[in-house]
Amino acid sequence: MACQKSFRGGGLLMKFHSKIKRTRGEAIVFGIMFAFLVIYTATFLYAYAITFINTLKDPLEYALGNTFGLPQGQWHWDNYIQVFDLLVVNGTGYVGMFFNSIWETLLGTTIPIVATVMSSYAYARYKFIGRRAIYTVAIVLLTISLPGSLPATYKLYSDLGLMNSPLFYLGATAGLGANFIVMCGFWNSVSWEYGEAAFVDGANDVTVFFKIMIPQALPLIGIMFLLGFMGGWTDANTSMLYLPEYPTVAYGLFEYELSTKRNMNYPVYFAGLVLTAIPSITLYAIFQDKIMTAMNIGGLKG
Repeated sequence: MACQKSFRGGGLLMKFHSKIKRTRGEAIVFGIMFAFLVIYTATFLYAYAITFINTLKDPLEYALGNTFGLPQGQWHWDNYIQVFDLLVVNGTGYVGMFFNSIWETLLGTTIPIVATVMSSYAYARYKFIGRRAIYTVAIVLLTISLPGSLPATYKLYSDLGLMNSPLFYLGATAGLGANFIVMCGFWNSVSWEYGEAAFVDGANDVTVFFKIMIPQALPLIGIMFLLGFMGGWTDANTSMLYLPEYPTVAYGLFEYELSTKRNMNYPVYFAGLVLTAIPSITLYAIFQDKIMTAMNIGGLKG
């Protein structure tokens, strides 16, 4: 693999050119896998296209069976306007639910990641009593399902007075889970030469963590944030159970579907789904290349 550096607009671009010679068998396998991925991608695009087309139909037309074809006659773009009128939960309209989704998703994503990054770094870099026990607990919580813990969790938050309060997200500061395991592996893979060099120059532990280690972990942290944001944006359970006075768009769509099951306006419902999906799709489209490219850039120079 050859690396070619070129300047464009004052920026340094890294272009990687690779020539891979494949045997006939490898080429056949590669072609089959490529065809499979194309078909797999097409199924997703087809589902998105059908959903969008259904947002432009008349409710009666959809109810009469036109679920896969184009709208007959007028295209009802006004279905997107009706989303703001029909999706109301506990007196909160779609705009209010959208705002709630933003701050709830940011808190529900940022706080666990901050706690995970700090706790995993402490585990990976320092020796202390109970260190192995913490990792064992993280593995157990990750591998063993605890479906019966929901009533106890609900009772705990209720007794602590954290229901219907942003302080509810303080319960996400445990710093354990799948991200903890991933971050522990990352910290163990990072050369400690960076920290040792900084200590020689007079840096302390806080400086090494924030100025030496965190910058190297930013690509991985970015991926964790992206996946956490996308998952939190579509999470209706948290708002429904613990923050019902602050409904999110995911909770609003769920409540609308539940309350209007027999006479639901499906085109408006699909329009709500499309509007709700825009932020997460946009976020992924903007940052996916930067994050995945940064994952392949090492910190040590030869």
